[in-house]
Amino acid sequence: MTTSTFRQVLQANLLAIISVLIAVASLSYNTWRNDVSELNRNQRAAGFAVLQELAKLQLLVDHLTYDDKRQRGDTIEGWTRIVFIGDLASLTSPEVDAGAKSLRQQWESEVGRLESSEAANAAISRSVESLRLETLRTLSDLR
Repeated sequence: MTTSTFRQVLQANLLAIISVLIAVASLSYNTWRNDVSELNRNQRAAGFAVLQELAKLQLLVDHLTYDDKRQRGDTIEGWTRIVFIGDLASLTSPEVDAGAKSLRQQWESEVGRLESSEAANAAISRSVESLRLETLRTLSDLR
């Protein structure tokens, strides 16, 4: 194929070549955007679930400390919630995941004193509140 023939073929098919390039670029962008959107959806769903579980955990902590009958909760249920919060937090940001690990450490050290100590309740409540605020911050940063 000579140079002049190549130029003629290029000129004749320039619109098709440009169309293919635009289509490939559009497909690439669309795929990237869908991946980002899916990640945000997963983080958002996990974040809302973390907030719900934190509210339930806080209620349980308060019942364990202040409810004389202790019929509305036990530490086994608390452990279940702590583990579930950790699992959900791993699907969000590294900051929320670190906060969940901190909450678990706080729970491990204070759970034995929770039924008799308001200080233990306050320590766990601070960890719950800290994780709640970090989760809200992460959710507000999603685009």
